[in-house]
Amino acid sequence: MTGRTLPQGARIRSLGHASYEIEHAGVRLLIDPWFHPAFLGSWFPFPDNRPLLDDVVTNAYDLLYLSHAHEDHFDERTLELIDRDATTVVVPRFRSKALVRRLEELGFRTVVSLGHKERHEVADGFVLTMLLDTSHKEDSGLVVDLDGFRFLDLNDCNTPLSELPTDVDLLSAQYSGAMWYPNCYAYPDEVQRRKTAEVRGDLFDTLVRKVRLTGASAYLPAAGPPCFLDPELERFNDRTATIFPVWDDLADDFAAACPGVAAVCLEPGDALTADGPVESGLPGRAAWREDPEGYLAAYRVRRADEWAAYHEEPFEPVGAEELSGYFAKLTSWNKRFLADYERDVRLVADGVTWAVRLGRVGGVLEEDPVDAGYTIHVPPRALRAIVDGRIGWEEALLSLRLSLHRDPDVFDLTLMSLLRYGNQPAQTMQMVRERDEAASGETIERCGYAFQRFCPHAGEDLAHADIEDGVVECPRHHWKWDLATGECVSGGTVPLRVDPSERVP
Repeated sequence: MTGRTLPQGARIRSLGHASYEIEHAGVRLLIDPWFHPAFLGSWFPFPDNRPLLDDVVTNAYDLLYLSHAHEDHFDERTLELIDRDATTVVVPRFRSKALVRRLEELGFRTVVSLGHKERHEVADGFVLTMLLDTSHKEDSGLVVDLDGFRFLDLNDCNTPLSELPTDVDLLSAQYSGAMWYPNCYAYPDEVQRRKTAEVRGDLFDTLVRKVRLTGASAYLPAAGPPCFLDPELERFNDRTATIFPVWDDLADDFAAACPGVAAVCLEPGDALTADGPVESGLPGRAAWREDPEGYLAAYRVRRADEWAAYHEEPFEPVGAEELSGYFAKLTSWNKRFLADYERDVRLVADGVTWAVRLGRVGGVLEEDPVDAGYTIHVPPRALRAIVDGRIGWEEALLSLRLSLHRDPDVFDLTLMSLLRYGNQPAQTMQMVRERDEAASGETIERCGYAFQRFCPHAGEDLAHADIEDGVVECPRHHWKWDLATGECVSGGTVPLRVDPSERVP
């Protein structure tokens, strides 16, 4: 590594995925511990970090940072094993209070909520600074300052590029996919390959931008990929045909794109110290590289009780009346968000098809609409968990147990936002505010065009966008707009506010 090094005695230990244990100045901080299957038993940490669990739950931690509520960061079963009386939890101050409520229900007595860029001094020479995704999405990152050494843990958070800190020594950020698109869509093989390649390219582009803007001296690959042990989902372990590459697949491209930035690869249990990386010495530390298929087969056997539990849990199928009541409640929570919106969606579970109307008045229709556009296939167990409120559509989609089809193949932002965020109306209300701001908010002038500064999709600062041949491309999700008309030409249908009358000379 170049640049500043960790202070003597300080240690950043990887616990796998996006989880770390940081020690400095007599303080021990635990970040996003994840050891149990997530998202309907589909996601497992990769490589297997279970040998570290006993060590984690028996250690005493002064602080616990939880970045957001996704189950690969908020592992409730692990949190129940931690000393909740002695541990102070640091969380982002989101618009909704769901994260804090869940922690209080788990029995954590001291919770510190920090807003965007708010600092919390833990000890002399140990300072935390919170970073939020300032759009409607509830996610966060953390700057950990250890006597001047700056570790930026972005996990899979997308703080606006213009809001990222600079002069970073070590950046930990997502490089692999953490979504369902496009792999759970019913695309022909050729289309699937093309869309997968596009997403992988976009993720890599976003990572490179973060590295460059933060001035990171070193990069620590993290926040992906998971693996899928349930045989029903085994196809998603294909690292070339999915959005879940391993770092070895990207290392050469990263070295070319970010020369001079060291990639510090830590296996679960490995640590970074003032003297450099220290290997854990755990048996089979990097066995997944030597025989990937054999490694996953053995992992599947070791954790069979856990992935099989999803299939064995008793459940009652959801009926039409119950489903109608669920959607009526969901739409009533989001009336302002759904103003002037109406859409029919096909929902298929175990061969039974429902036509669902979404809008200010939602429920199950008597007839299947011909022009539904979206069809969602949901396993009956997953649908039961959704209707019971044990998971949301966001988590169900992340499980990749659902299959979607849309015709035409155009992203419906309102529909997908209702499903993903509708259980937390504070998030959809923020989307309403973002829509209002898009109509009259700040304008930016670039390349002879005047247009709204912040992306109408997720609020990214378009000051960092690429513009080529009169088309602007958002650096976050890579939507594109024609700057002559504001029409969205790739990504979705939400227009960009442009002012042709204000063409800059």
